[in-house]
Amino acid sequence: MFHMEFEDPAAGAPVPGALDCTAAVIKEAEAICLGRYRAIIQDLDFMWRWRIYRDGEMCQEGCSLSESSSREALRHVLAFYEVRDRDEGE
Repeated sequence: MFHMEFEDPAAGAPVPGALDCTAAVIKEAEAICLGRYRAIIQDLDFMWRWRIYRDGEMCQEGCSLSESSSREALRHVLAFYEVRDRDEGE
């Protein structure tokens, strides 16, 4: 099992299993807008994080090992939301 410990700057004690993403340089690769949805892909240097916002609120997030797999995941999830919204009449 993979385990890391980082020091909690507020408490001065290690936090077991915490992942310090503030140490990574976060670069926003792209913001994709599709109707009421906005998707953001971020390069964290060790993985790609993607988030989907609906009407300004985050509704789904995930991570991938490459930028291309992040884009593919976003396409699949956005297609699901598009069909769901159409079926619900939104």
